[in-house]
Formats: sequence, C-alpha cells, structure tokens
Amino acid sequence: MIKNRVGSRRLVAAAAVLTMTALGLSACGSDDNDASGDGGPVRALLYAQPTTLDPVVGARTAASVWSTMLEPLIDADDDLELVDTGIITSWERTDPTTWTFKVREGIEFTNGEKADAAAVANSILLNRDTDAAILKSYFANVKTVEAPDATTVVVTTEKPQYNLADLLSNVFLVPAKYYEEKGSEGFAAAPVGTGPYVLDEVAAGRSISVKVNPDYWGEEPENEGVEFTWSNEPSQRLALLQSESVDIALDLPQAQAEQAEKAGLKTTTVDTAMKIIAFLESNKAPFDDPQLREAAALAIDREAIAEGIFDGNVIPDGGLLNIKPGSEPAEQVDADPAKAKSLVKGSPEVPITYPAGQYVNIDEVAQAIGGSLEAAGFKVKYNPVDYGTLVKQIVGRQLNGIYFFAGVPNVAVPDFFASGFMKSVSITGNCPDPKMDELVASALEQDDAAAAAPIYEELNTLGVVEKHCYVPLYRMQHTYATQKDVSGMGFNALSAMDFTKVKS
Repeated sequence: MIKNRVGSRRLVAAAAVLTMTALGLSACGSDDNDASGDGGPVRALLYAQPTTLDPVVGARTAASVWSTMLEPLIDADDDLELVDTGIITSWERTDPTTWTFKVREGIEFTNGEKADAAAVANSILLNRDTDAAILKSYFANVKTVEAPDATTVVVTTEKPQYNLADLLSNVFLVPAKYYEEKGSEGFAAAPVGTGPYVLDEVAAGRSISVKVNPDYWGEEPENEGVEFTWSNEPSQRLALLQSESVDIALDLPQAQAEQAEKAGLKTTTVDTAMKIIAFLESNKAPFDDPQLREAAALAIDREAIAEGIFDGNVIPDGGLLNIKPGSEPAEQVDADPAKAKSLVKGSPEVPITYPAGQYVNIDEVAQAIGGSLEAAGFKVKYNPVDYGTLVKQIVGRQLNGIYFFAGVPNVAVPDFFASGFMKSVSITGNCPDPKMDELVASALEQDDAAAAAPIYEELNTLGVVEKHCYVPLYRMQHTYATQKDVSGMGFNALSAMDFTKVKS
C-alpha cells in the first residue's frame, strides 16, 4: 500500500535493493549548496552512512548509493516482476538444471572494460565463491557458469532451482579485471559500473556524491547527480529538510512525518517487505534448550510493540516466509506471558544483541523485549553494537542468546529468507536442522513458485511455530519527505530506490 498525502504519484521501481542500515554517523548538510533547483545535484539524506560500496560483500546496506553506479543483472518492474530492460535481456530454463541468459550487446563499464557475458559470468561467480559474499549461500547450488560467446551465459546447477533468474535481479555487475586488481576495499573506495551515474566525490564520514554518466547506455537521468548525506537522528533529518539543506529525507518516523506535513512538505508512506526479526541462537545456551526458546517466543508481544512503540505505524507480522505485503502465514505464535513464565526454571541469562540506532526505534524495541523476557524469568543482558559489528558477529557465529536483524527480501520469493536464514549453512545459521535443509532444497526443485508455496508454509511452521528459532516481529513502513518542488522519487515495497527521475 502506498499513501501519498500530497497527491498520487506512480512510484518508479528501482532495479536495486537496499535497507537504510549501516554505521550511524552524524549528518553533514552542505552549507554552500542551498538548493538543488539551481542545477546542482539532488540532495538525499539517508538514515545511516553506507558500510561499503562493494555489492559482493555488502549486506545491501548501501545499495541506495551503489545502485546509482552499478546495475543488477536483471531488471524488475514496479510489480516486482522480472523484465527484459536491463543487462540480461532474456532467460530460459532449458532443462531442470540449466539456464541460458542473453546479455545486451554494446555496453561498457566506465573504465572501458566490456560489460559482456564474461563479465556477467564473473559477477555470478564472485557471489558464489567469495568467502565474505553476502549472497554466497544463495548460489551454493550453482555448479558451472560459462560464457560461450559475448552475449550468452549458461548456468548449470547441481539440483533444479526454480528461482535462479530472480536471484540475478540482486547480483550487481562489476568489471572483472578492475575488481580483481583493486580487491573489495579498493573497489568500495572507487566503484566502477555501467549505471546512470559515476562516482564524483567522497568526503570521508560526511558525504558521497555521484554525477551523470555521460556515456550511459540507457535513459539519461533528469538531474545532474545525487549527493548523499546521512543522520540516524530523526529530528536532525527533519530539521535539515525544513531548513532546505536537503531535497529528500528518507526513513522518517511517524512523529517527524507529521511535523513535515504540517510544515507543508510532501510525505509518502510505502508498506515494505522489510521485517525486523528476533533470531534465537539454538546452537548455544540458553537457547539450545527448546523449552526456553518457546518461552522467549511466547513472552514477546508483537502487537504491543507495534502499538506501544510505533503507535501502530508498523505492521505486526508473525510469519517469516510470507514475503509480499498483505500476505499472512498459515500459522504463527501469539504472545502468552503466563505460559512463557511457566516454562522458565531458574534465571537463565539471555544476551540481547542489537544494532543501536540502526533501525527505527530499535533501542526501545530491545528494551521492551528485554522487559518481557525478564517478566518470564530470564535474566537479560543488553548488548548494543554498531551494524557492521553485528553483521560480522552473525556471519562469524559469535553470538548467543537473541539478536535483531532486518530481513530484507531483495527479491520477492520466499527462498530469499528460507535459504538466507533457515538452512544450516546460511547467513545466520542459528537453527541447523536437516529437515529444514531438505524442505528448502525440495522447494527450490519445484517447477515454479506456486508449486513451492506449500513447502514454504511447512518450513515457516517448523522454524517459527515448532522450533521457535525465529520470532518475526513487524514489517516496516517507510516514509520519506521531500521539498514541495521535488518530484519523481522512486521507492517500492522492496525498499528499492530510483533517483533518475527526481526533478526539482
């Protein structure tokens, strides 16, 4: 659902995905850039500073920035369906384990390398083979990736996989030679892509700006570029917008959105597929005890969190694999504080790890859940960390207890969460179970998404309702505000942005 309180506008779907999450550093409105209407760049204020501009290892926290310079292999439209307007122009599943993709001709990276089938193949392999690749688990089934000619890529899988084309909408094209030469850190410092913009300037800790790519193969942007700044303080984001220091302020909580409206600014709210999820680490005490996992799940009241902390401006959601906004799981766990208390013996200690200031009101959410756990008999220890540290601790299997992590379905298929969170070898790996591994594999081997749907319902019930390894909390609504003369901002349910149509 999209609600535009100033008038209806069609949102333009972007071809990249992000969550506005990263290290929370202070904003830096530019004093000498008073308005973008004078021909300067669009000034976009993000929630947080990007952690990296390398799409291979980045947890999609900075795609708002890198997707202006880099492009996904396959485009998606505003209905989240795959379309032929991007780097890859057609795809065919020629047999259960073979996919053939056709690559657009005549495209080059801004450093002169050819953006051909070999580059596409290399980008897929980077996501499969790089140890730190955030999407590594999604491509574990890929057996071979070959480019028999400049416009053809053939991918074979060990087992059938119905969603391979969907996954390529989340793989960004990078130049093979440049990426190998620079490495992850070097590439992140100076990304090179095929997108509508190129890197202009980086002011460390302050801003990142991009300018129009004069040789872009597609439609030219309707502005001169974008300057990104950031602040994880909502009142500061609103103040910078009100002072006309920025053109667009992303991720405004309800209170600031209401103030923006009263000030005559335009606000737009989008129901997103981004979920905040509590993960229980079942490999270590105390949640290696299934009875204590159940107690924790029963103690948490997502309805109370939505109303008490967010004033109803998030959507309680007890399912893990129901991806699209409006969909519901077949079964979920509802709060039962009395039963939770009856299951807890002694005072087991539970660390609650969360990215302080990273997601809207996450500190208050952590305190609320901690209070519920304490009421059930747990002893709670709070462990606030920055987002980059949280990701490293999750991937490094360093956590125990409970931690909060945003689930962002970068493609609109349930496997993105099933493979990402539920397999034994996954991003979180918090609930290893051979049966869940079998179900994830079985779902992927189906002919299409419709055939896989009942298996995903079984998976959701097993992981959320029976094993209590995951406590889905709520889906976020994203509100952004713009100056009155700014139009054309694109933002969809997968939190994808498109700045190319923005005009002021």
